[in-house]
Parts: sequence; structure tokens; C-alpha cells
Amino acid sequence: MTFTKSLLLGSSAALLAAAGAQAADLPSRKAAPVEYVRVCDAYGAGFYWIPGTDTCLKVGGRVRVDTWYTPAKSAVQLRSTGGPAYTGAPTPGLPGAGVAGSSFTSSNGVDQLGWYARGYIMMDARTQSAWGTVQTAITLRLSAATGLAQASQLGSTPLAVAGATGATIEAAYIRFAGFTIGDAASNFTFLPTSNNFHSIYSAQFTTGIRQLAYTATFGGGFSATIALENRGDASTTQTPNALGFNPWSATAATATVAGPQRLPALVGNLRVDQGWGSAMVSAMVQQNTGNFATPGVQAVTNGLGPLVTKTGWAVSGGVKINLPMLAAGDSVQAWVAYGVGALSYVAIPNLNSNTIATANYLGGFLRGDRDMTIYCAGAGCLTYGAEQTAALNVAGIFTHYWTPSLRSNFIASYLKVTPGRVTRNTDWTNGGLSEATAFSLQSNLIWSPVKNFDIGVELSYARLRQSLTGLNGGVPTAVPCTVAAPMCLASISPSNWTGRLRVERTF
Repeated sequence: MTFTKSLLLGSSAALLAAAGAQAADLPSRKAAPVEYVRVCDAYGAGFYWIPGTDTCLKVGGRVRVDTWYTPAKSAVQLRSTGGPAYTGAPTPGLPGAGVAGSSFTSSNGVDQLGWYARGYIMMDARTQSAWGTVQTAITLRLSAATGLAQASQLGSTPLAVAGATGATIEAAYIRFAGFTIGDAASNFTFLPTSNNFHSIYSAQFTTGIRQLAYTATFGGGFSATIALENRGDASTTQTPNALGFNPWSATAATATVAGPQRLPALVGNLRVDQGWGSAMVSAMVQQNTGNFATPGVQAVTNGLGPLVTKTGWAVSGGVKINLPMLAAGDSVQAWVAYGVGALSYVAIPNLNSNTIATANYLGGFLRGDRDMTIYCAGAGCLTYGAEQTAALNVAGIFTHYWTPSLRSNFIASYLKVTPGRVTRNTDWTNGGLSEATAFSLQSNLIWSPVKNFDIGVELSYARLRQSLTGLNGGVPTAVPCTVAAPMCLASISPSNWTGRLRVERTF
């Protein structure tokens, strides 16, 4: 019996072993092991490894909703070829060719409210290499806007419009071995754009600027950058102003077209970032171009006429000082810049047409957003003269945390725009530009109930002062617009205020 039992057990073991060997030869149906996403902490919070690669990725976004109110005032010089009497028209004219601007509108037809909603999608991918980190970043902005949120309010379509949507690339660049290639923040500007709701009179490229830059990093937080930046991203200043005035002939006129890009802007800076704060000095140079295209010149040259070129330049300095002795996160920042023929770098582009980029709904500046002015400089308007617009900007921001979740920003900015001598002494109806000063004050209160979630209110005030030249060198006076008096002028030194609410969540 014992022998029989042993025989059966041995046979069963042999059969199981044989069956196991045959099963090992069959194809396996077992699933491949799952590769779970792993946290990548080499570049800070929010990064994770992309499965199957050596790249770390951070994906985020932001939702921003703004609404604001600004009174529609009689705030700017008016130009028209006729029409009923109007009392308020924040609409710039179109000088040049010896003809006044083409249109204006009543303040009754201008929005006083602005709304927009923005959605941001942000991605940042980084990979280590023998040459250091390779970074690829992109930020896409989607927006929907109505009322004052639309740039056309002071442009060619000043009447209230229903709304608009758009998509903008705010950043799209690759950084490798000290090089930055693509759309990124300008290397000239210093102050941030996140402290204020309404923009201040300070240089900023809110959607970045395309560039090829190299940054050398030294010890102790010191660095230096040299860059070629795309002047086309400051497109408003590329079209020169033209004077419909000739010191030798009262009937002559000039005309220009948008200046072609021949060279990029050359920008450089020196910067230090340490525990006490940061500081930077920067400089830039660019070529301003335009065509001198009067009828007489076109007849002689059988074309558009000669290409006019001028060299624009600017310098700046900025500093940020941390103030932890007041409260954690407190700081004061200041920036000063001066330039000739470089308004986009010293102040802001599009001074007289974008209500978002100006602190308040003022209008004005009489084409003060042009780097260069071309005018006739000889009898028959066969030779030209050209001069550039100078600008000085000073701005500052004080940030104070009342509590860890409640903070305020107190902001001030001052801007002085000075066109050339001939331009300043030309009658405003013939395209003359005024010397202008503007300043803005802003204060906001921002509550962050949780990290990266802000609810804020802001009150801002701005004032513009201009000194226009009238007929025969006199000072023009305010003239109501009527059919009998189509060359009209409203207040040239307006002021205005804005109240704004913002809700923003970043993730």
C-alpha cells in the first residue's frame, strides 16, 4: 500500500513538471508592467517625468476675468471734414498729406465698460544634456473681449462694438546652453507686468518679443545678455509720421508708407539677482525706416522715393529691493528709461489707440506713438528732413502684504514725449505733434484665499498734458466741431479715472 501511494504521488509530480515545461513554451498573455508617472523634482514643483523619456514636463494654466469702468469724456483733439456738432470724441486723427484726420465720433457712441475673459495654457518641458538643461516653453492665450477691452476704441473703429475673440502666443521659446530662441520677454525691460491691472506708462511687451539672445551667467548672481529682437513686434511705431507742411511751400505735402525692417533691434543688459533684491542696466539700438514719397519725388524717381533711415536708441536702469523687515514679500521697485526713436522700449507701443495699454481712457498724443517724422526740407518738396521722437519714463511699484493672504500694490509712472523741433512747430492740422507729459497713479487690494487664487480691485487715475502748435505758431484753443468749423479741437489736457475688478486663478 505504501509502495502504491508513493508510485502515484511520483507519477503526479512528473506529470505536473512536464505540463509546466510545456506551458513555459507557450506565448504568455501576461500584461506588460505599468510605468507610472513619476515626480521630477529637479526643476521645482509641478514637474513630472514623461513616461518612456528623459524629459520632465510641467503643465499649467490660468483663467483671468476683468471688468472695469472708465467715464467717456471729451478728452482729445478732434479732426473732421464736417458733420454735426459733437462734444466728446476720444479719436485720433490721421495727419499727413496736408489733410486733417478723417473721422470723429460723439462720446455718446463710446463704451464706458470693459469686459474680458482670458484662458492661458502653459507648458514647460526640460531635458538634461551634456551642455546643460534644454528648456522648451509655450504659453497660449485665448481671450474674449467687449467694450473698452478692445483696442479699436481709439483706432479706426471708435464706436461701441459687440465683441471680439482672439488667440495669442505669449511665449514660445527654446533655451539651450545660454541661448534663448523664440518669443520671450524683452531683455530691455525690468518692471513686471503682474502687479498692476491697468498698464502703466512703462515699457512692456506683454505678449513677448521674438528674439535670438545669449545670456552669460557669472558667480554671485551676476549675468549679462546680448540679443537681437524683432522690431516687427512693435509694429505701431514702424509707420513714420508725416507732416503736411513745408517751411518753403505752404501747399506741399508728404506721404509715407510703413517702414521696412532691414535690421533687428540690438539689445543688451547687465543684471544681478541676490537675496537683497535685483538690479539691471540695459541699452538698445534700432533702425527706423520710411519712404519719402511726395508726388514730386515720385515723378522724378518713378517710384516710391528714397528710403529714409534714422538710428533709434534707448538706455534704462531698474532696481528691486526686498523689504522683509516690513512684511514677508514686501518690496519696492523703480525703473527709469530714456531714448530717442525708441518709444516701444521707453514707454509703451500704441500710445493713442489701445485703452488696455494706456493707464486710462485718455486718447490724445496726436500720433505721439511714432518713432520718426518725415517732412519736406526743400522747395518743391524734392528733398526731405527726418527727426525722431524722444521719451523719458520713470515708474515705481511698492508692494505690501497686510497679511499673508492680503496685499496691495501702489504704482506711479511718469512719461514725457518730445517730438523733434520741426514737428513741434508744425500746426496740428498738418500733422504736427505736441510735446506731451502723462502720469498715472494706481492702487489695488488683492485677496488670495488660497495659493494662486486672486480677487482684486484697483482704482487708477491718469492725466495728460499737451502743448500743441496752432496756425501761425499760436496756441490752438478749444473749438467745437460743427459743419461750419470742421477743423475742431477739444481738451488737450484731459484726466480720467478707472475702477477695475479682477478674479484670477493659476494652476
